[in-house]
Amino acid sequence: MRVEIMLYIYLFVCGAMIIFNIITALLFRKSERKTEKVSKNLRYEVVLRLKAAEAGSPIDKNHKLYLSRKLRKVGNMIAFDKMLAAEYISHPQEIRNYLRSLDEVFISLMAYYMKRNRIEAAYFPYIIKKYRVIAYRSFYSLEGALLELLNEPSIYCRENAMQALYTTGDVDCIIKALKIIDRSDLFYHRKLLSDGLLNFAGSGNTLGKKIVEKFFDFSAGMQVTLLDYLRFSGSEYQKFALSLLINEDLNDEIRYAAIRYLGKYPFSKAYESLCDFAEENSEQKWEYAAIASTALGSYPCENTVHILKKNLYSRNWYVRLNSAESLKKLGITYSELSDIIDGNDRYASEIIRYCLQRDYSGEKEAIHI
Repeated sequence: MRVEIMLYIYLFVCGAMIIFNIITALLFRKSERKTEKVSKNLRYEVVLRLKAAEAGSPIDKNHKLYLSRKLRKVGNMIAFDKMLAAEYISHPQEIRNYLRSLDEVFISLMAYYMKRNRIEAAYFPYIIKKYRVIAYRSFYSLEGALLELLNEPSIYCRENAMQALYTTGDVDCIIKALKIIDRSDLFYHRKLLSDGLLNFAGSGNTLGKKIVEKFFDFSAGMQVTLLDYLRFSGSEYQKFALSLLINEDLNDEIRYAAIRYLGKYPFSKAYESLCDFAEENSEQKWEYAAIASTALGSYPCENTVHILKKNLYSRNWYVRLNSAESLKKLGITYSELSDIIDGNDRYASEIIRYCLQRDYSGEKEAIHI
């Protein structure tokens, strides 16, 4: 009897799930048809305005009011986006000019969406970013609203707002945004920022110089993020990275980031300092030796090989591994390391064998810190 009851319950649950899936599919199809219909109507309206613009007529107020009302529904905004994406393929410049004529509409919609739930509020900055509505021009109303979104708990709001701000090409605006994020208690993953800054539409060199100029206005955590960005952006900041590395008053994480920078962009004046950090001693944390051992892989010379060989005997696994990786990067052969491989230190022998014998076509397994 109990088995039959369980079977009936199971069949009921399965039936309910099937019914739910059918209803969901029908609702989704209905929503899609509605979106297509709205998109078609919007395309008709927009094409009319584009033709009028070609004849020299400005966008009329009635059309702007129509959009201000129509686009207050997220579904209609999705349809508008779909229509723009299709038209943008064949008429990119015309669509850009059209969107630039809708400043009042975007201001009205931004004020409206900021009062909506966070998911809806996050969608509007996405549209601004996608069509570069505020690219290379002063649009203080929208910029101010986007900066306000950086205080929202939703990461979607904050990230989409930042992505929209990157399109401005305005260095001062980006610095202001970074300061807002830095002073906030909300978590913002540093990789999102360091990678996002690479999307900056303006001069990367100008942004880099401004970051160096304002570097000490930020917290230690943000400074590490900014150093990561500089490392991804170019080799113009070697002197700055060295100045951070030799500054003993700075946070360890900042100095680690400086070592990584100097490892990617070799700087002869930094070599002596990197060698000092690579040699383990009781007065410094092991992380310095581990990261510096990786950096030395970009400084080929006899002294570098000597230090890295010595580090293969380190008690710390990361130091040994990174030293072995750097020796492989420098092209040191199996025969040149035979004294270590055939030596009495099992751990040194194993780590160098592991690195030299690893399949180069496979996925790298090394863990760098």
